[in-house]
Formats: sequence, structure tokens, C-alpha cells
Amino acid sequence: MTKKINVGLIGLGYIGKIHTIAYRDIPFCFPKTPVVANLVAVLRSRLDSEAEAMESFANATTDPAEFYAQPLDMVDICSPNHLHRQHAQHALESGLAVYCEKPLACTLEDARAMADLVERTGALTQVAFVLRYLPAIRQMKALIAAGEIGEVFHFRGRMFHGSYLDYDRPMSWRLRRAEAGGGAWMDLGAHLVDLTHYLLGNVATVRAVMRIFICERCTTPGSDIREPVDVDDWAQCTLELSSGAVGVLEVTRMAAGAEDATDFEVYGSKGALLFQAGDPNFARLYDLKRQQWIRGAINLPPIPGERPIEHIWPSSKYSQGYMTNAHLAAAYDFLLNVAERKPSQVDFRAGAAAQEVIEAAYISAAHGGESIRLPL
Repeated sequence: MTKKINVGLIGLGYIGKIHTIAYRDIPFCFPKTPVVANLVAVLRSRLDSEAEAMESFANATTDPAEFYAQPLDMVDICSPNHLHRQHAQHALESGLAVYCEKPLACTLEDARAMADLVERTGALTQVAFVLRYLPAIRQMKALIAAGEIGEVFHFRGRMFHGSYLDYDRPMSWRLRRAEAGGGAWMDLGAHLVDLTHYLLGNVATVRAVMRIFICERCTTPGSDIREPVDVDDWAQCTLELSSGAVGVLEVTRMAAGAEDATDFEVYGSKGALLFQAGDPNFARLYDLKRQQWIRGAINLPPIPGERPIEHIWPSSKYSQGYMTNAHLAAAYDFLLNVAERKPSQVDFRAGAAAQEVIEAAYISAAHGGESIRLPL
């Protein structure tokens, strides 16, 4: 019998809509799924917009008390970053499982407080570090663990977007440090930091430089009133890992022509691995001994503690694009974890670990690229 998990969503902006699509489409992509999401309620700041999107939910409200009065099993937090802690605290203290968008919080202090509360309540949690769910990334993880590229020497990751290059783009919460916690590094860098942890291990030192290219924006579309921007448009961060490997992560929201250019490269003593967002199903492996690149299905043992990716990643017939697929796989995995009472490997403690690196980079950038040693 298919188990229904009653889900309450907080926030219905862009990412809230992606999560809604993911929950809605799970039974279409996996007709024999043992679990589905029952979209019980959505909590928003206003109800006079997105009327059709809200029809996916049995209840829509601006009142937290009404929201939590619904028969919920889990809460999905898609609100602006500065609200994550208060929403998570309410949900956790209500005895609910919590799925939260990245970054976990605006600050390391908030992220650690959220992770500590999880330990006290014993709740199931997950952060939406969805790049972990790409088949190519899973292949990289398995190949590195199997020693196929030998000792890891260095790595490079980048995530380039061009959506903020428009000088007429108005202010939003993502452009205010008080609400977002940071800019491109907080928004995009969070994904790359978690990938580094997932594939390669813990970070020991951080050095970063950042820039703001458009220093003020109109307060509303077409307004002559300008507001200063206090978050980074571009960031480059050099990491040294506990293993001794070194790497560079670079992010920007100011790359002309880059809708979503994401790459991750790892170089070792016996070979190399490359991931590109345009090919999310397969990593490329360079075998130094054979002097050739290999792309395609590779027979590898499953990664311990993880669900086989083919059980949660939509097949090519049902693909909706790699990013929507990744959100669907991550949300589906957490629904299964909730049904099975199984802890996630991408829980709030993993979110806090990424937040520590994010915050260290901001400290470094504020001090001229000074090397910051972890833990903070």
C-alpha cells in the first residue's frame, strides 16, 4: 500500500514552485512508488497572487497557527534565508520532519542552533543540496571511493549564472545581506561547498575574494529610487582540505550567456573526473594508465548508506531537465526516509558544516583574502 506523507510548504516563490512540481510528479515518474506527498497546506506572506499554483494544496494561509493546525508529517521550508531558523524551530518543536532549502541559514550561529535543536528533538531533517543526486556526481563519488583516480591532488568547481547582469533588475531579498546572508557565494557557493564535502571530505582552510559589480539597484521596477547592494556578485574561494588536496570554487550571477553553467573537476595521481551540467547522467573518467577518456555506464558498487540513484532519478522518458530531476530525486529520497524513519546523510548537521565554510569565506574576503583555518 502506498503511504501518504502530509506535507506543508512554506513559501511559494520560484523554488517553492519547483518543490511543488517535484512532489506532484513523483507518482508519474515512479508509478509503483511506496510513498507519495499529500500537499496539505502552503504558508505564504500573501494570498492575492499565484492562485493557480496554490490550487495544488488543500489549504493556503498566511496564518502560522492555521498552517500548523493541519495534519502535517513534514514541513518544507522555501522561505527567504533569514526566515529559515524560525520556521525550522517551529516545525521541529511541533514534532515534524523538516526539509529545508539551502543555505540552511543566514549565519553559522543560526545553522548550528538549528542542528543542535535537531539533536535534541530527534527529528528527521534534510537540506536541499540537490547536486548530490545527479547520477554523474554519484558516479564520481563511487569512482573516487574505489581509488580509480588515486590520491586526489586538486579540484575545481564553478557555478555561473547570468540572471543578475541586467542593470534594471530591481532589488529583492536576495540582494540584501540582512535577508539573504550573502550574495552569489551564499546562493550558489553553498552547492559547491557541499559537493566538496560529499566527494572529497572536510575543509581545513579557506581564502576568498569577492566583488560587487552593480553597486546599486532600483527599489522597484522602473523606479528612480536606488538602493545600495551589499552582497557579492562574484566570488572565488581557495580551499585546502584535511586530506591535503587543494581546490578553487568560483561562482557568479553576472556571467553573460550562462543560464546555468556548472562544472566540477577532480584530478588525482591515477586519473581525473569531470562533471558538466549539460551531461548530468554520466561523469567523464580519464584513465592515466590507458591514456583515454571514458564516458558511460560503469559497473560500480553502490555507495554505502545511499539509495540506488536509479530508484529515485526519473528515467529519460520522464525527464524534466536535470535541475528539476535533481529536486525531485532529493525530495523523493526524503519522503522515503520519513516513511522508513531513516536519517538522511544530508541533514541539518551537513547543512551547518557547509555554512561554516561559507562563513569562513566571507570572513576571509572581508580581511583581504586572509587564510581562515577551520573550525571557526
